Amino acid sequence: MDVVTHKRYGLGDRLGEFSVDKWALYQIAQYCDQMIPDGFGGREPRFTCNLWLTEQRSAYDVLSDLCSIFRAIPVWNGTELTFIMDRPSDPVWTYTNANVVGGQFSRQYSAMKARHNAIQVEYKDAENNYENTIEYISDDEQIRKFGLNLKKVTAFGCTSRGQAFRTGKW
Repeated sequence: MDVVTHKRYGLGDRLGEFSVDKWALYQIAQYCDQMIPDGFGGREPRFTCNLWLTEQRSAYDVLSDLCSIFRAIPVWNGTELTFIMDRPSDPVWTYTNANVVGGQFSRQYSAMKARHNAIQVEYKDAENNYENTIEYISDDEQIRKFGLNLKKVTAFGCTSRGQAFRTGKW
């Protein structure tokens, strides 16, 4: 919240504290701080952010990058800056043939080339002097069936192998 409301280095002069949905940020923080298995025998918070902001960039780009750490997006809803996070929640609507135009429900699927079956996640490894490190995650069965379709991503603000692994699985 500091980067959004602080008057010297944040958006405080433009937004102020009352134009930020602090309760959405609070719920996000609660979810991020939950201790979960790291995938390698330990436990760690679901999401952490370890970075230095060293260059001037547009506020929206910085907020978007920060939100990408915990799978969220910043949204101006007309009255305040709020945040929408991809996380488990109750369904808000059920779609059936009874509530779609024309009474016909159809599905569309992504193109095969858009379905990645291996991913390389680059992150700054805290266990290796913060050197850039690659965490490789693959679905070997899908690779055997359809061939390798590799995607490369950088996990912004990530210094944990476990978090990099979860980024790749997501």
